[in-house]
Amino acid sequence: MNEKRNQIDLQQRFFEVITKRTAHKNTSVLHDVMEILDIRRGAAYKRMNGETALSLDELIQLSEHFKVSLDAVFNSDKYISFFHPFLKENQKNTTNQFFDQFSFFLKPLKTNLPGEEKELAYLANEIPIFYYFSHRYIFNFLLSVWKHLHWDENQIEIKDTNDFDSQIEFFRQEIAKNYYGHPVTEIWNSNMLNNLYQQVIFCITIRAFKDQSFVKRLITDIEKLINHLREIAVSGIKSIQGISTEQSELKIYLNDFGNYMNLVLYNSNAFKACFIGYDFPQFIVSHNDKLYNFSKDWIDKIKKRSVLISSEGYQYRELFFIKMENDFKYFKERVEKLMDIYYN
Repeated sequence: MNEKRNQIDLQQRFFEVITKRTAHKNTSVLHDVMEILDIRRGAAYKRMNGETALSLDELIQLSEHFKVSLDAVFNSDKYISFFHPFLKENQKNTTNQFFDQFSFFLKPLKTNLPGEEKELAYLANEIPIFYYFSHRYIFNFLLSVWKHLHWDENQIEIKDTNDFDSQIEFFRQEIAKNYYGHPVTEIWNSNMLNNLYQQVIFCITIRAFKDQSFVKRLITDIEKLINHLREIAVSGIKSIQGISTEQSELKIYLNDFGNYMNLVLYNSNAFKACFIGYDFPQFIVSHNDKLYNFSKDWIDKIKKRSVLISSEGYQYRELFFIKMENDFKYFKERVEKLMDIYYN
């Protein structure tokens, strides 16, 4: 009897997780179960309420379709499961897959249930990825680097292109609507741009830039990005260049301790999720409650030991941007010297 009760409870829990995760979609869990398992409505109901036990094969089919980890449902105290849309070995590599990673990241932010409350915290080891979409030359540079690292077997070539303008504009609109559509806390550090600087320097030394004018535009774009970061830090209001957004608060903290990775915590009425930076723009995702709670406690501790630089945090904000501008000035001088050496 206890075995039967346990089976029913676990099976009901499995479908509760599925229902919760798919609440924002225009889909019927019942209809999907009928279609996936090729069974009638009554048989699907019996499986969903635990009256008929699911077979192992059925469990696997449903977990794969709804992207729900069996570990996360049945062994949440012992295992932490991660989800990631890794590129398949037999899948043709295209630039569109780069954009697919951003779609994957934005997906939970698109939920819009009545009365739903959402919040997001972004612990940034590097500049949060959303800022790059308004800066054409920075984005094209990073896209070229990512393509080269992942599937371009030839020497890296960095040049201006408008091939992806429509995708970039689409994501700018999506970011304005979704990322900036609810409360966001970002924790910055004073070395957020260092990785970008080092990549640019290295690409100059290997003569990866095919057009010297691109480097000048890239430097100008980075300067614009720094100015934009200052603007939003002063106002404490989320914004994306050229697009009107909801006037909601953006809290920005500064902390040079603990920023070892890019970690994003998402919390809503539907579910909680941890997005952990693997390789921009790729993130691995866990819905494990214990991992989320541990990560939230960690970020809360970092916030307590941080300084607020958005809105009223004038003194620390000025010190932060003085350092950022000095670092940029030094970087710009290095670029000019290296361009003389490698391109003239």
